[in-house]
Amino acid sequence: MTEEAWYRGITPYQWRVFICVLLGWGLDIMDGFLYAIILFPAMSQLLGTTESAVIGWYGGIILSIFMVGWALGGILFGVIADRYGRAKTMALTILIYATFTGLSGIAQSWTQLALFRFLTGLGVGGEWSAGAALLAESWPERSRTKAAGIMQSAGGLGFFLASLLYLSLGTLGWRWVFAGGILPAFVAFYIRRSLHEPERWERARKRETPLSKMITPAVRRDLVVGTALAVVATFGYQGAIQWVPTWIAAMLHSQGIEKIAPQVSLITIILNAGGIVGCLCYPLLADHWGRKSIFLIYFIGALISVQSTFFLVQEFTTALLLSPIVGFFSAGLFAGFAVYFPELFPTAIRATAQGFCYNFARFFSAVAPFITGLLTSSGGSFAHAIGTVGLVYLLGLIILIFARETKGQPLPD
Repeated sequence: MTEEAWYRGITPYQWRVFICVLLGWGLDIMDGFLYAIILFPAMSQLLGTTESAVIGWYGGIILSIFMVGWALGGILFGVIADRYGRAKTMALTILIYATFTGLSGIAQSWTQLALFRFLTGLGVGGEWSAGAALLAESWPERSRTKAAGIMQSAGGLGFFLASLLYLSLGTLGWRWVFAGGILPAFVAFYIRRSLHEPERWERARKRETPLSKMITPAVRRDLVVGTALAVVATFGYQGAIQWVPTWIAAMLHSQGIEKIAPQVSLITIILNAGGIVGCLCYPLLADHWGRKSIFLIYFIGALISVQSTFFLVQEFTTALLLSPIVGFFSAGLFAGFAVYFPELFPTAIRATAQGFCYNFARFFSAVAPFITGLLTSSGGSFAHAIGTVGLVYLLGLIILIFARETKGQPLPD
């Protein structure tokens, strides 16, 4: 008997949820990544220098401050989503990150830019906690894994959009690129008008207070393992992959902004094309071979591809060829979290618990950009600093020993 296609029988409302969550996450990543893609020209102007050591130091500090906001926002809005609703919270977080991304364009000093990026991070972090829970609770069991993987792949769409904004507006100056980041605010208004809360959440809200389950032994183990996995993936991504545009800009800085912008945009697009494919492949593979097995393959792939690229590559063409492989494994890991985390926790605490895992990891990983910047400023190059930080993927192989398999199990109530 032929298995029914995963998208059959999905209601119009469930498709609206899917589209809103997909757009919310994709635009979340777009606004988060805009700083990384224009870090070099923005910091060059604000600091008055093109020295890699100086830009790496202050640029890393701002990235770390953004990560702290990202982490705090994820945990805070996870609690709010469990108490007041997924759809309302997601709309609010999108409005927050869109507003403060736009305001980043008026910064007159690196400290002002750091403040705006922190506030942007609050919204960026909160969106995933609410959106992933909303999708998991609105879609049927047989389709949920595929939908979550596609939703996570929208992160690659966000990188594409950030690259297109830079390609379109970069020659006008970095401030105009940030101004383009206010566009997601329109999505927030649509979500608020068109989505209601999932019935599963409405039932759970009447049963018990979400935080009451957070300290039980059954939940504690999953929290620790989930957080540890997210720490490794996020530390590697923020300390290594997010620096690719800066690495390329520094490699090519003598060519001038008119030539750098297209090449930085191109490698970012190719890198994240690989990431989209990696996110789409994870749920397909995990439904056959299990979540843990595919996590293992992705961690090994991320480790090998990052080391090969940053320790060995010294020219643009080779970097361009290897970038989709780096993106496939390093970005693809996050599709695993969109599938795996909702399966670990009951509805009453789902947004809080998965928000804690994902966003405590962001908080811990806030030091990753700082470490990359420190390694660069202390006499090394961007490439060697990025490759060194990328060794963190080794830890993922150890943590997986303690993870439990959730393949084939229903979403816990």
